[in-house]
Amino acid sequence: QYGGKEVLDWAIPAVLERRLAAREVLFDVKEAEVLVQEKTSSKLLCRHPYPMISCVGRCIDNSNLFAFCVATSLESPDGSTFDCLVFASSSEQECEEIIRRIAAGFKQTEWFV
Repeated sequence: QYGGKEVLDWAIPAVLERRLAAREVLFDVKEAEVLVQEKTSSKLLCRHPYPMISCVGRCIDNSNLFAFCVATSLESPDGSTFDCLVFASSSEQECEEIIRRIAAGFKQTEWFV
């Protein structure tokens, strides 16, 4: 129910423990949003504007893993709820670049909120 960066330390392992089928995706960090498409079909899997993303960060145990939390319900009676989306990049450098670009997107869109 809390989407701060500190939740990534337990949220990433929790997502990985679910052992969901991995998909190869294209991860596109745009000016105002993040798009995730299925690599083989280019089908749009999700689109998240920066104001809906509460945090982004890396996995401590694996430098190629990163995640971000997305608000799924901002006005529920129990408070906001979030999903944690976990991705594996092809390298540590690519992982760092994606995180930097998402962080820049936060900064760029902070005036839109």
